[in-house]
Amino acid sequence: MSKENLEILEFEDKKTQAGKRYTRFKTSDGWMSCFDKDSCEKLKDCEGKTVSLEIAEVNGFKNIKKYLGKASDDEDNGAKSERKPHYETAKPAFNQASMYVSYAKDLWMTCMPIAKPATKEEGTTLMENCIKLVQQAKEAFEDKPKVEIKKEIPAEEEEFPDY
Repeated sequence: MSKENLEILEFEDKKTQAGKRYTRFKTSDGWMSCFDKDSCEKLKDCEGKTVSLEIAEVNGFKNIKKYLGKASDDEDNGAKSERKPHYETAKPAFNQASMYVSYAKDLWMTCMPIAKPATKEEGTTLMENCIKLVQQAKEAFEDKPKVEIKKEIPAEEEEFPDY
């Protein structure tokens, strides 16, 4: 068992197939079940707050064994530090380089001769040419001002024809 400081985000009351009641809590570390009635009632009042919990992992599932109280900033004696909710974790920035690598690879695979395997030098030269093609296409489409096309409709064509 471990002691952790987690934020309680939401909860839902549930019942096992055997009829035993429990509460499932969405925490900053994911969903966890709690079967201790006293802890469940106290945790329901802590929605949106960071609390100190005793956690047990059973068969790959984390369960809340006991509510230990509200977490304080100076309470770091062995407890895990407060985590950000999983939905607030930073995502990696969009990597255009991997997109261009993929384009070059697709061109290379398409242009690679199927009938006879190419030598290493031929494959390298072909890849260099594919990279140049991708760079050329990239340059052709970036930093170009967008042109708005306006088509003037003569006055006699503005009305809808009768059918």
